[in-house]
Amino acid sequence: MYVTRNHLQAGSFLEPVGFNTKNYYQLYRMVVKFEDGKELRSFTFKQEDQWVCCSEEVRAMEKRVLLETLAGQISQDLIQFSSKLAIIKSNPDRKTLLEHAYGSKLLAKILISYNAIRSPIAKWMGFSKENYVGHCAFRGLVSYSEGQPYGPRVNYIYDRGVHSGYVPVSLRKVYWFICFNSSSPGPK
Repeated sequence: MYVTRNHLQAGSFLEPVGFNTKNYYQLYRMVVKFEDGKELRSFTFKQEDQWVCCSEEVRAMEKRVLLETLAGQISQDLIQFSSKLAIIKSNPDRKTLLEHAYGSKLLAKILISYNAIRSPIAKWMGFSKENYVGHCAFRGLVSYSEGQPYGPRVNYIYDRGVHSGYVPVSLRKVYWFICFNSSSPGPK
């Protein structure tokens, strides 16, 4: 999960397929601070909505919860997890032919992937080859057994060459990230 509107926003279009307020954590505010803790800016998403293209609703959700909720709406025999795709082809009937590395074939209407930029899906979608842009990142998800203490807001910390942040994704879990300038991407 990244701190951008396209990744955090799980708009109301998901509600007809089983999403409700238990599936996501609605965020209301963003706080931007310098490394020393001094607040640079704080605002609610509703206040900023007039300046952006998206809905005023910003919601956070774990990928696991998204997949489990979607999977709960269809027959389990129609779902394949951890498939090793070898070939992906579009058909004129708006279905996609998926050929697995072990030889089986499947026509799909929907394909959900969390693969990296080097995946067959990225190539099929026409993504360009990755280029190193000068920074590296670490990210993770922390779980608080007694509940997270941060409230429904995006927290962003900025300094020269480093930015970091944390975003609650539920009452008990928080996504965090640290991004920093680096002359080399390091070992692969």
